[in-house]
Amino acid sequence: MCHFLYIATPLTLSELRSMLPAGLSADLLSPGESSRLLALLPRSRTAARLLAGACSCDLYLRRDLTGRSEEAELRRRYRALGVERDTRIRALERHRRRGPEHRTPAEWGMHLAGFVAEHARNAGPTLYYREVSAGGLADPPNPPVAMSLAQVLEQPGTWLAEGQPTVVAR
Repeated sequence: MCHFLYIATPLTLSELRSMLPAGLSADLLSPGESSRLLALLPRSRTAARLLAGACSCDLYLRRDLTGRSEEAELRRRYRALGVERDTRIRALERHRRRGPEHRTPAEWGMHLAGFVAEHARNAGPTLYYREVSAGGLADPPNPPVAMSLAQVLEQPGTWLAEGQPTVVAR
């Protein structure tokens, strides 16, 4: 189980990608996954997964490059959800494919907050959603909550709660 960060935005994928900080990429979601997020913010037109490498874990977990201790937390979550061994192995292999930027979660939090601020100024209200999964987007369990850009900037590393779709507006 890896952390994944999703976005539903009024921008196109190329516009979104042009705004991302170094080390983050955006992959378009499948039509089925996309429809789940776009329904939560009707004025949005693009749904994507924001990645640092092959997952979004670097945004939330400190990497232990020698002992891989962060993987223990991921394995614990897999077991709790009853994820099959083959799926766990594939997910851990994906998790190990890091991106080119090696930052701490606090540093990523600052970069992400800067992106959210620029995005809010240029695109308006945008939905963000964070979950831990084996790779596919699940139905968000809660309706979206609203958050101001000021709140995001006040708490750059902790503003987005896991499992809570959040609409950020200026």
